[in-house]
This record gives sequence, structure tokens and C-alpha cells, in this order.
Amino acid sequence: MAKSPKRLLVVDDNVHDARFVTRALSQIDDTLDIVHVIHADEAVARLEHDHFDYVLLDIKMPGVDGMELLERIRTNEGTSVVPVIVLTSSTSPSDVFRSYKAGANAYAAKPSSLSGYRQFAEAFVRFWIDNTLPPRGVVLHQ
Repeated sequence: MAKSPKRLLVVDDNVHDARFVTRALSQIDDTLDIVHVIHADEAVARLEHDHFDYVLLDIKMPGVDGMELLERIRTNEGTSVVPVIVLTSSTSPSDVFRSYKAGANAYAAKPSSLSGYRQFAEAFVRFWIDNTLPPRGVVLHQ
């Protein structure tokens, strides 16, 4: 049985890191539709108009940072349940705590090597794509 394509929004101001993770993910799962944006405002616009199954988010960005974007995602009815995986350079316990408290589904440190990005991509696809069901437009009535 063929996998249905999934859409991933990568939000990262570092184009090199975004290229590394995008390339690694594409090599592991060529059905994954990946969109990269550099600024949080671009991410908000894309999330308002397009469907994404997952968001991969850097929290260390200039201007509107990833923490503020995460809070916006969680307070927007249309995106409140989209899985958000933080992938950032910070390993600060306070950043980890703040991210989970704001609604991140997972938190990972950016790899320091190409093989590290490949390992991250393999784990991401194995868990998020192969073994979980993303929320799909179900409206719950009380």
C-alpha cells in the first residue's frame, strides 16, 4: 500500500540548515512535500492558506521568533493541532521547557553533521510519517 503524500513546512532563517534537513528528508521519503520559509510571517501566511501535516520550527530567528510563531500556531483554530517539531541550535533547558509549554510536540537539537541530519530525517520519517496519524479536518461537536 502506497503512502499518501504528507506536507511539511520548514521554518528556519538559516538557509544552510534548512537545505541540509530538506535534502536529508527528501532522500529518506521522496513523497514528502517540503516547503521552506525564512520568516515567521511567511509561515503564518502559508499556514493560513495551505494545508500542512507538520511544521519543523527553529525557535532562534530574528524578528518574530519561533516561540512567538509556535504560540500563534497553537492559538489559531485551523493550525492548533498540527504537529510542531522544534529543530533548533539551542539545548538550553529553559528553551526546551518553554517550547513544550507553548505546545511543541517534540524538541530536537540541530545536528552538527550531514550524517546527523540523515539520522534526524530517518527518525522523523520513521516516527512522524510511518507511525503516526496526523489530525485531518475533524470537527468535534459538543
